[in-house]
Amino acid sequence: MASAASILFSAKPPTSVKKDRAVKLIAVPVLAVAIANITQIITNNLYSFLQLSFIYTYFIALGWLIWEGNIRLLIFLKNNLWLPYREYYKTVLALYGFIILYTSFIATGGLFLWLNFSKEDSTSYAKICVPVIVIVITALFITNLYEMFYLKEQQQDMEKRAEQLNIAKTHAELVALKNQIDPHFLFNSLNTLSYLISSDPLNARLYNDTLAKVYRYILVSREKNLVPAADELEFLSNFFYLLRIRFGKAINMIIEIKSLTTEKSFLPPISLQILLENAIKHNEASSANPLSISVTLFSNNIVIRNRIIKKTYAQPSTGTGLHNLDNRYKLLTGRNIIVYKNNDYFTVKLPFINPQI
Repeated sequence: MASAASILFSAKPPTSVKKDRAVKLIAVPVLAVAIANITQIITNNLYSFLQLSFIYTYFIALGWLIWEGNIRLLIFLKNNLWLPYREYYKTVLALYGFIILYTSFIATGGLFLWLNFSKEDSTSYAKICVPVIVIVITALFITNLYEMFYLKEQQQDMEKRAEQLNIAKTHAELVALKNQIDPHFLFNSLNTLSYLISSDPLNARLYNDTLAKVYRYILVSREKNLVPAADELEFLSNFFYLLRIRFGKAINMIIEIKSLTTEKSFLPPISLQILLENAIKHNEASSANPLSISVTLFSNNIVIRNRIIKKTYAQPSTGTGLHNLDNRYKLLTGRNIIVYKNNDYFTVKLPFINPQI
């Protein structure tokens, strides 16, 4: 199941990090001028007013480069450094390590360049050490403030998304249970079972056991946001067996495995069943012209494709099943499912999800 940490590390940069222009316009000039004077990297009385204007503009530009670079570094590491929540200290250490390296490099290079073109004693490069240390400490302090805002907003975003995901999951549960406990479905299942008991007792037992597995899977997975792809495929096979007994040779399904790397591959529960039912619901199926459905596993996704055989009397579609599945994917990963449609085939691609637990 997707943990809070997996949602936290997959989230986008918070609003406060994106909209900090007003803070930078005030803080960068003030800090640049203050650090330059406090560390005595500049002797003001050696320069004219015009020269001082250019010099302090240079210091402000250097300060902006350090500030902006560190914030972008923070965002980049947050979005790309995937570590479990219990190892979050490694993220902090890596973040601060990169900030120290980046800030030291830019500050040292910028001040070294300044000394070579200034009226200061250009041979006294030791003067750079104190300003660089002060700049690094300031950068760490500011980044820590950003980190606090980052975590606060991402916690709020995580709670909001978790609530939306719970609503979407609950809706999916209700739809799945409604479809399976629907009197029409029960009538068909029991009628089929009754027929098999009298005509084929061995298959009747298999049908009964498979029906029990289908219900058990729905009840067990209803509490989860994600299930292993292997479990979802096993459920799909069981569910298709029930449909095959009902529809006979009117429907066919082929499962093809292109990659066996499924240890970290997860899917939302009942997602494949939704697509299978969607294919049967919206297409004509008969023994003379069977509906073909293919399920193909790749290393990063699973693709479900079916032939389009338009019904003579097509019923209007609300698209609720696909919309709900797409919404669950968006809440879990920030991405949409991929749907292709042409005159011959309807294809849905579901990316595998790694919960990073």
